Amino acid sequence: MQKQFQKTDLSEARQYIEENFTKQLSLAHLADLTGLSSSYFSAAFKQEYIQSPMEFVTQLRIQKAKQLLQKDDVRLKFVAEAVGYSDEFYFSRVFKKVEGVSPTVYTSQQKSHIGVVTGNMMGYLHAAGIIPFAAPLSAKWTPYYYNLWPQQIEHKVALTNNKNYCSPNELLHLQMDLLISPRDLPSKVVKLMEDHFPVYWLDDKQNCLIELTELAARLNKREEATQWITQYNARLEDIRRGLGWSTHPPKVLAIRIYQQQIFAYCNTGMQHLLFQDLGAVSSYEHPGLYNAEITFEELGKLQVDKLFTIVCPDDESRATWHHLQRDAGFKQLEAIKNQQIYVIHSDPWFEYSPVALRRMLDEVAVMMLP
Repeated sequence: MQKQFQKTDLSEARQYIEENFTKQLSLAHLADLTGLSSSYFSAAFKQEYIQSPMEFVTQLRIQKAKQLLQKDDVRLKFVAEAVGYSDEFYFSRVFKKVEGVSPTVYTSQQKSHIGVVTGNMMGYLHAAGIIPFAAPLSAKWTPYYYNLWPQQIEHKVALTNNKNYCSPNELLHLQMDLLISPRDLPSKVVKLMEDHFPVYWLDDKQNCLIELTELAARLNKREEATQWITQYNARLEDIRRGLGWSTHPPKVLAIRIYQQQIFAYCNTGMQHLLFQDLGAVSSYEHPGLYNAEITFEELGKLQVDKLFTIVCPDDESRATWHHLQRDAGFKQLEAIKNQQIYVIHSDPWFEYSPVALRRMLDEVAVMMLP
């Protein structure tokens, strides 16, 4: 007798596909993961996610292939094998069926030179399936993209000292089709960019998924952005079900420790993920975003069910953190008594972009789900 179907079986199968789509996958193998027959699993998956399991596999493979095809002088055989196809000719047929053009034609259409001024702009381009032509790539300040695209970004530029943007002067010698930048930069920088490049001004203080959709429309990447957002929402729904916060939303606080100071902290990404998407309630009675110094005593009086902590990587900050952990009031927080304290890092939690949002979501899942 067929076991009763559970939504969690589908979400686990979907996650398995996302993590293993470059391997040889079959419908029978995927169905076995849930203990269902192939036909029942396929029908249930399509009812839940609009597309069949193998259509989802193909979507992920082609999406990854389109990223690989942006590399210079990449061989088609390498791309095919990298996304799970042993036959490059079969891969080409699948690619053309999905995209309407062959991989070769697609590659010729992608050679636009797009630059970004800040690190988080790479998180918008990556979600749209684009590798930037010029970007601030740094092992210290943009480590995720530094490791993701060590060779693919043709022109690597440095960030301005103590600023989160690169100097436009480093870009002036480049021929670029479009420069993507946030608007909240010094007026002199804005004028310099506008005098030399066509600029797309992206408001990175607004909902990053809406901004991604608008940017993708400008870059003719609507399909890629839609797929990315669909995958994010599916992952979000799975994690929301696992956390169970919709019925009992926890009181959540993030603190930032810098030298001898402690700050109640909420940036745009945290506001979006923790309070908007996951439905937590802020322990700190302050609307919107905040970065407010708080004393040990004030912290000990807050109702905190889950505590996120960011400790600056210097000896004085670490000493303050160790001292806080020994404070009697701190030990009385529900989060501490129930071991619901999570140390997080500036990467990705200080970045706001679609990619950073997804990375933060995945970190929450790792920290909080069994």
